[in-house]
Amino acid sequence: MALILTGCLPRHEGSGAAEADPAHSSRDALDWAGAYEGVLPCPDCPGIRTRLTLRQDGTYELSRLYIERDREPGLARGRFAWLPGDNAIVLEAQHGELRFAVGEGRLALLDPGAVPRWPQPPRHELKRVAAASVEGLPQTLESHRWTLSTALDAQGRRIEALVPGGGRPVVLSFAEGRISIEGGCNRLFGGYRIDGGRLEVGRLGSTMMACEPALMKVDSTLTELLAKPVRIDAAAEAEPTLRLVTASDAMLAFTGQLTHEARFGAPTRIFLEVAAQTVPCPNPAAGASACLQVRERRYDDKGFVGTPGPWQTFAEPIEGYRHKPGVRNVLRVKRFDRGAAGGGSPFQYVLDLVVESEQVPR
Repeated sequence: MALILTGCLPRHEGSGAAEADPAHSSRDALDWAGAYEGVLPCPDCPGIRTRLTLRQDGTYELSRLYIERDREPGLARGRFAWLPGDNAIVLEAQHGELRFAVGEGRLALLDPGAVPRWPQPPRHELKRVAAASVEGLPQTLESHRWTLSTALDAQGRRIEALVPGGGRPVVLSFAEGRISIEGGCNRLFGGYRIDGGRLEVGRLGSTMMACEPALMKVDSTLTELLAKPVRIDAAAEAEPTLRLVTASDAMLAFTGQLTHEARFGAPTRIFLEVAAQTVPCPNPAAGASACLQVRERRYDDKGFVGTPGPWQTFAEPIEGYRHKPGVRNVLRVKRFDRGAAGGGSPFQYVLDLVVESEQVPR
């Protein structure tokens, strides 16, 4: 009887690991394709912020940023192979052939000689990032403003033309099938659609300002990168992210911030005439020395209606508007009702459009 039972036991390799059951391996049993993120150990820094994307065609994309050492992440692409047993992978040819155990919704970086079984040390784990479905992508895109955080070419080098300068980061906004791009010299705009995990941007229009060459280069670089469909994935989690991979294998990564519409609901649009000169604030907030003078104007479909009221001191910031002394403006402003949170103003003002501008002599 003992001999019979011994013969029924599974065979063991020299490592002590049971022989893998091909029908229940990670490769066959798990939905492993996707993006994984986490912070992996670093011997001489606080950690390595890591994002690893695995695709069904056997290719990978690895982004790694050494915290407190790197300004931008390094990017590598290549192929991965399944190790014997189909429960772990190896990133071939690069990065010392990194090995990862593959689990349900997670990967784990394997130490040299480690067996790909669970549990693994939590500090070695990367968690699956829940990407928005193709059907849900438009809602994710349109409920956030997306600020460019990383721009790398196909070799993983920084795209210098898109390095933020002068406090003008590149920002994407989506609304009702339209895309708007700011951060260069002009505002770029056009239609967009999602087709099977790809973002297709129509021919981009532009405002017609002239700026310094570096800002004009931002416009031309973005127009070129988005001229053909780009691969897209987005995740609206605690730290919303958007990644675009272009036809030339350049990678643009964005961080998302909820739009005011998503936070507060639909705004009220008002028109404010802003006087050319500011005035002292009656109750200046910390760091504020001057306030705008404004008066509300009303329009119908035929133009301006009625006489504007008296000038009033306006201490609230208007997001997106920077006043230039000596210039009178009429602004179309979105006013959001945010309630009396923290005892501050119940309204949030956001610039929608500069209707007219006029240089006023002193």
